[in-house]
Amino acid sequence: MRIFSLCCLSFLSLFGAIDYQSSVDFKMPQVRTSENILNSFDLDASFLPSLNMSNATYKRSVKARWDYFVEKFDKGYEVIPTLRLMMIEQGIPQEFLFLAMAESEFSMRAFSPKKASGIWQLMPKTAKEMGLKINNYIDERRDPIKSTKAAIKYLKFLKNITGEWYLAAMAYNCGVGRLQKAIKKAGSKDLEVLLDPQKAYLPRETRNYIRMILGMSLAFNDADVLKNEDREYFLNRGAGSMITGVEVQAGTPLVDIAKAIGLDLNELKRYNKQFRYNFLPPGKGKYTVYIPYDKLALFRQEFQSSRRANEMFVLHYVKKGETLSSIAKKYKSDIKEIKNINEVKSSHLSIKQALIIPVLKDQYKKRVAQKQ
Repeated sequence: MRIFSLCCLSFLSLFGAIDYQSSVDFKMPQVRTSENILNSFDLDASFLPSLNMSNATYKRSVKARWDYFVEKFDKGYEVIPTLRLMMIEQGIPQEFLFLAMAESEFSMRAFSPKKASGIWQLMPKTAKEMGLKINNYIDERRDPIKSTKAAIKYLKFLKNITGEWYLAAMAYNCGVGRLQKAIKKAGSKDLEVLLDPQKAYLPRETRNYIRMILGMSLAFNDADVLKNEDREYFLNRGAGSMITGVEVQAGTPLVDIAKAIGLDLNELKRYNKQFRYNFLPPGKGKYTVYIPYDKLALFRQEFQSSRRANEMFVLHYVKKGETLSSIAKKYKSDIKEIKNINEVKSSHLSIKQALIIPVLKDQYKKRVAQKQ
């Protein structure tokens, strides 16, 4: 997990509608040798026997958990082509996809006990320093595009500090300071030396982490293995299952977007885990919402911002003695809508529980003015 913070790093801005369905018909290289893969991490092919030996004895190695990793890789394929293309365009080895696999198994909802979140498991402080928003309404660490841009920037920074991609990968896990101490103690940057289990220069988690990333990179590029298991499409599947970003007015309920493109609300939310509620954050401006690329034309044709986008959403903290009924009455709102927006199934509330209350802006301003 990330313990190193970045300072004074400007974050790459998103361009309007995010669309990585470019003219490039990107596919996984057909011929990707073990030497090519190790070289992409700045490692020599001579490290391969040591890697194979350690993976053969490690109970949680890629080989031991192959079926599990294949399932996760397959499920993540809606975003994988996009992330891979972003990496290639920015000069990051595409094998760093498997860093995301090791971190989160490509789950946008992944959350660690140390509060790292998203596909790239960024810590709150580091994420904010890179320009990602984290507040009561949105957590951009769960945004598949913005978080990947942040991770790319972070990885480049780590590479500049450490000098080698395999060292950058380990620094991503244990932190630059911890890695530098290990190198100084070992007197070497050699990976085989740093992974010595007896000397334990690095935490066990980090030693297993780099082995896992390297092991997955080799396994998922092995044409013979994939062909034998009828998974050859991992190698030649193009960027057909892509997502694209559309700009939508703040405060818009996600269900309005889902209905316009003929998509189930839960399906839409699967692409947009960055939003904490079933609506876009309130206020001015627009937010990027991800939809399947094949729904883009339908969105442009059918979606129109409704009056509901002009609603004001009030953040209310439950006080002792309050119920859903009393809160709804206070704001002249609706119990059912409060429950739907907050995804509350029961009527039980906890003191200090945060609830989002939908209130028409004009009515709310009028009541506040009358009280003043």
